[in-house]
Amino acid sequence: MENFQLDADMAELCGIIMGDGNLWTNNRKYEITFTGHKIDDKLYFDDLYSYIDANIKRKPYYRIRGRGRRLTIYSKKFFMFVTITLGIPSGMLKRKSGIPLLIARNPLFLRRFIRGMFDTDGSVFTSKKPGISHYPTLEISNSNFVLLKDIDRALKALGFLSNLRKTSKGGYKISLYGRKMLEKWDSLIGSSNPYKKAKIEHILMYNSNRKNAARLNQVQSGNIFMNKNAAGLI
Repeated sequence: MENFQLDADMAELCGIIMGDGNLWTNNRKYEITFTGHKIDDKLYFDDLYSYIDANIKRKPYYRIRGRGRRLTIYSKKFFMFVTITLGIPSGMLKRKSGIPLLIARNPLFLRRFIRGMFDTDGSVFTSKKPGISHYPTLEISNSNFVLLKDIDRALKALGFLSNLRKTSKGGYKISLYGRKMLEKWDSLIGSSNPYKKAKIEHILMYNSNRKNAARLNQVQSGNIFMNKNAAGLI
């Protein structure tokens, strides 16, 4: 266990473990397994493989099955570091545990943990609202209420207008709505998943272009005077 230490990258890996990871042992074998989408998560899992190989010093077992990807770490030392030192329980107990205290007490570690959760259990998309054709929404879904409650509380402390609710399928979901919240997320939390990172950047770029076009139309129609006091046109 002395070979591992908690830093920002490890905190993010813990977010991945809490989000989509599975810790299993029969006291002879010790496994930490991650699952992801076959196509969307390819680059992300390639990066995850490289990180584990370089920092855990153990080549994970990496395979594709059906429509999914599966990556497994076989290491008793790392398993004990995660479960004992960091306090992430294995098996069914993980589904009722919150953010590890060693991570929750460090602002940087906490943000990186939330990033890991989003990269595995999160989504970002746009929907049509009255007067808005592409309204941004970012969500994190999980069956663990204690964990999402911790994340919701942390996001509110960071100034996010987050909404935690129960879903129709019995799970729980945190939602952030609108361009400003998505911009704040991109600035404070971000994403290490290339697929989701690209979606965030695309949505923000699209909304920015629409906003600039709307301002230009206002200027051209005489609704905004182009001087140093004109809001947003400095």
